[in-house]
Amino acid sequence: MKYEFQSGFASQIKNMLEHREVMGYSVLWHRQMLANFDRFCYEKHTGESILTKEIAFAWCNDAEGSKGANKACAIRGLARYILAGGNEAYVMPTAFFPQQKAKLPYIMNDNEIKSFFEAANRYPGNSINPLLGCIVPVIFRLQYACGMRPQEVRRLRCIDFNYNDNTIYIVEGKHNKDRCIPVNQNIMNMCKEYNQIAEILIPHREYFFQSPRGGFYTAAWHENIFRKCWGMSENGARHGYCTPYILRHNYATQTLMRWIEEGKNLDAMIPYLSAYMGHEKFSATYYYIHLLPERLARMDFTGLDGIIPEVIDYEED
Repeated sequence: MKYEFQSGFASQIKNMLEHREVMGYSVLWHRQMLANFDRFCYEKHTGESILTKEIAFAWCNDAEGSKGANKACAIRGLARYILAGGNEAYVMPTAFFPQQKAKLPYIMNDNEIKSFFEAANRYPGNSINPLLGCIVPVIFRLQYACGMRPQEVRRLRCIDFNYNDNTIYIVEGKHNKDRCIPVNQNIMNMCKEYNQIAEILIPHREYFFQSPRGGFYTAAWHENIFRKCWGMSENGARHGYCTPYILRHNYATQTLMRWIEEGKNLDAMIPYLSAYMGHEKFSATYYYIHLLPERLARMDFTGLDGIIPEVIDYEED
C-alpha cells in the first residue's frame, strides 16, 4: 500500500517527489526516506511546517530508521527543494557528509559488449508496449555509440535528429549546456529505421523513445531494463550489478584506447572528446585515463601535476 504523507511537510514532500518524477529521476529511495521523515515529524513534531535546524538534527540523530548519512542526504534534498520554492528551510552543510571515493566503473571487454547487445536484441515487446522490443536495442546502442548520459538519451526528441548531416542535437545536458554531435552513419541508419517503425505505432510522437504514457521514459525504467539485459547477457553473474552509466564510461575508454593504438596525441585530442561528451572541464575527461589498462595509464601524458584529479562522484559527469 502506498504511504500517505500526513505531517506538516506532507505537501512539500509530495511536490518534491512529483517534480523529480516529471524530470525523469528515480523517486523510490527518496519516497522511502521521506516517508520515514514524515512519520517522525507526525509523531514528534506535530503541527510543525518549517524545516528548522532542530528538526533536521533530531531526525538525523533519531535511533530508529536508516543511517544518519542517508537521513542527512534525504533531508538536505528536501530542504533545497523547499528553498527553491521561496520558503524557509535549514539546509545541512556539506561538511556533514563524509566524502567517499567512488568505486571505479567496470570496463567491458569485446565479448562482454557483444553479449550485452545480443541480450538487448532479444528483449521482447508486449501488448501494452509493442514498440519495446525495438526501443531496447536502439536506446542502448545509441547511448554507447555516442557516450551519452542516460538522461540525455532518454530525453531525445524526434526533432533532435538530422538525418541529412548525421547529427544529433542534445538539449539541456548537464550544466544546461546544449551540444550538437556528429554520429556514425551506421548508427544514424539504425535510428532512421527505428523511427520509421515508431511512427507507424505512435504517429506524431514528440520523444524519440516515447513511453506509452506520452512522455520520455524515467530513470527507473532505464535502469530496470538495463539490469534485465545485463542479467540476460550473464555479465552480471561475473561482475555483479551495473547501471546504464557503464555505457558512457566504456565509450570514453574505448575512444581513448583507439586513439592510443592509432598513435594520436591524447593531450591534443582530449578537448574534442570533452566537447563531444559534454564535460564542463577537461579534468572530467582526463579522469577516464584512470580506467585504461595499467600499461597505458603509466604513459607520460598522465604524469602532469594536477591533470588527473581524484573524482568523487564520477557518475555526475
